[in-house]
Amino acid sequence: MSEKKKDSNELLNILMIIIGALFILVGIINILAWAGISVGFDLSNPAIQAALTILGPSGIVSIVLGFWCLVSGIGMFREEEYAMGMGLVVLSVMAVQTLSIMLSWGGTTWYTNWINYIILVAFIIGTLGFFWLLFTYKRYD
Repeated sequence: MSEKKKDSNELLNILMIIIGALFILVGIINILAWAGISVGFDLSNPAIQAALTILGPSGIVSIVLGFWCLVSGIGMFREEEYAMGMGLVVLSVMAVQTLSIMLSWGGTTWYTNWINYIILVAFIIGTLGFFWLLFTYKRYD
């Protein structure tokens, strides 16, 4: 009998781990800012405020999503079934959240602010990653 080697999509796994770490970092920064603790840079800077809103305004929610994104990214390296389900949830939340930010751009010149490109990339990763997991769900059986 030959054992079939599972082939994980390393790029999506690594992106989910990076995004999970960013979620946790943003959550911690939001909690520290809420508590009035200086984090070493000016939080009133519009670019910093825009960066903090990419992954969500609530620190605790960002930390929880970041944790599950990390767990899912690590679990998907082993092709675990639970990782696929968590990945679908995390990627869909990311896609919907960034879409809501993008819809608020309206008729503005969104392309003039570099932070908006990060939002656009996060939306693309969330959307494509979600559909990638849907189309490749058989590998997690």
